[in-house]
Order: sequence, then C-alpha cells, then structure tokens
Amino acid sequence: MNIEATKTYYENMPLKDFCHCDYCQNYIKEIRKAYPLLANYLEAIGINIEKPFETMPLEPDNNRIEYIAVQYVVFGDFKNFKETIISNVSIQIAKSHPYTDINEKHFVIEIAPIILNWDI
Repeated sequence: MNIEATKTYYENMPLKDFCHCDYCQNYIKEIRKAYPLLANYLEAIGINIEKPFETMPLEPDNNRIEYIAVQYVVFGDFKNFKETIISNVSIQIAKSHPYTDINEKHFVIEIAPIILNWDI
C-alpha cells in the first residue's frame, strides 16, 4: 500500500466531487462520531473516513440507517492489505465497485455494516 499517495488523494479531493444526496451527506456528518476507532484505522492507512468513494444505504428506519457497504480507494498494491474487523465493521477488499477513473496502481476496500443515526 502507498499510504502517502492515498493520503494525498483524499487531501486533494474537493468537496464538490462528493455526492450531495441525503444518504451520503448523512454518512459524512455522522460516521466519524459513530465509529472513532474505525476512523483512526482508516486514517492510519491514508483514508479520510468522511470522503467515501461509494456508499450503499438502505432506507432509513426509526431514525437509523444502515449502509450495507461503503467503499474507499487505496493506492498501491493490495497484497500488503490485511482484512480485519474494527468496532464490528468488516474491512476487506471490494469484490466489485464503480469505475474509479484512476490510472495509478490502486484498489478499493469495503467496510460493512455501518449503522448511523439518520439526522437529515
């Protein structure tokens, strides 16, 4: 993995590039406070938890929402990535994902499940 390239990617990602739907905006607003240990882990590998590549939400229910998967881009070779579980959230290499439009060597990880307050 290339942690510095990953970190630079997230630092340079403009906010206008994020989805502005209520589901994604809720994720961005709620994720860090709901999963601080997960946020710390992702930051250690260069990922900003508040800048997902893809979210896959279900419908809100009783002021809660489940995201069955959330994906992030990681630069470098996936061979050094170790799948793990943090705060009951599985972190693994995504088996499928949208086209990234990135030319450098990279892969996509997926975290799941994520359950957040629905505060929109």
